Amino acid sequence: MRIAVINNLYKPYQKGGAEKIADKTVQELKTLGHCVFIVTTKPRNAKNVNEETKTYYLNSNYYNLGKHSVVYRLFWQILNIFNLNQALKLKKILKTEKPDLVISNNLMGLSYLSFKIIKRLGIKHAHILHDIQLLHPSGLMFYKKEEITNTFPAKIYQKINKYLASSPDLIISPSQWLLNKHKKRGFFGKSKKIVLDNPLAFTKKDINRKQEVTEKNIFNFLFIGQIEEHKGVLFLIRSFRKIKNDNIKLKIIGDGSQMEKAKEMAKNNKNITFLGKYTGNEIEKELIENDCLIVPSLCYENSPTVIYEASAFDMPIIASDLGGISELIKKYKGILFEAKNSHDLVNKINYFCLNYKRYFKNPLPQIGEKNYAEKILKEI
Repeated sequence: MRIAVINNLYKPYQKGGAEKIADKTVQELKTLGHCVFIVTTKPRNAKNVNEETKTYYLNSNYYNLGKHSVVYRLFWQILNIFNLNQALKLKKILKTEKPDLVISNNLMGLSYLSFKIIKRLGIKHAHILHDIQLLHPSGLMFYKKEEITNTFPAKIYQKINKYLASSPDLIISPSQWLLNKHKKRGFFGKSKKIVLDNPLAFTKKDINRKQEVTEKNIFNFLFIGQIEEHKGVLFLIRSFRKIKNDNIKLKIIGDGSQMEKAKEMAKNNKNITFLGKYTGNEIEKELIENDCLIVPSLCYENSPTVIYEASAFDMPIIASDLGGISELIKKYKGILFEAKNSHDLVNKINYFCLNYKRYFKNPLPQIGEKNYAEKILKEI
């Protein structure tokens, strides 16, 4: 089968979990023997560099959108919805390649007219939800600011997108929470809809944490993600500064626009270390060597990839009780704390340090769909 995988970002211009899911999907489809090509965006004047899989890069300002002013972003978002130029480029690619199936992910930067283009060409279409980009242009909904998707402008935005998105053949959501958010607003009325875990992040590793069930004095906590406010890393640093025990350490892996601010906040705390941006093997090493992952998100997330990654290494997890995170953590038997509640987070960190033997004693369940691409093909 000839299959197009579409996502607004793809390596080497990846930023978050959606890009990892798109790449996993591509690799699994190729392993199954399918002919796959990719449609994505790149910063203007950047190079087309993916040599592994045939890739069409469309110029877009999406990658650097956060560097522009609020006024610029507002006009860009309006243009993005009805970006006929991008839609026509996609149409030309699809007419040339003649795929049997399109699997789309995030379409911001590629125009939401893409939904209509795929439908009018009569191509089977599976769309994977990753966040609330169709409900609000920011794609973010912060805790205790849930009304952001209920404002008048947001309702107009949703009404337009609901019309453009129409009903792809299949809608895939990694969390029931995100699927319900769209269903409640009338999206994808005639589509087949399923909840499917994201693909396995890593093959399950044989990590013997039982050997650490002896008396333990030093506890190493880990944050992996973008150094951005909505990921909760600044909140995590503020919370960690309240811990006066020098045997409780925090390592921060990642990069982002709030890096300097984060380092400034932590500069007088010798127990907080910044490791910078890591990739594959380096992340695996840290997941093996450290004791517990913290996912302190301040916004409602769908299904964070880092949780899937940690589950492959039997790493205990403490996470915000929000959105799709809650579903994953309950499945994984992790620890939840009230989002944005520093006191509760510190209590849960101390609780883990006192009860670590309980979490190291037996292997934890791995999260993730082993045959992700195959499941999509069966459902479509």
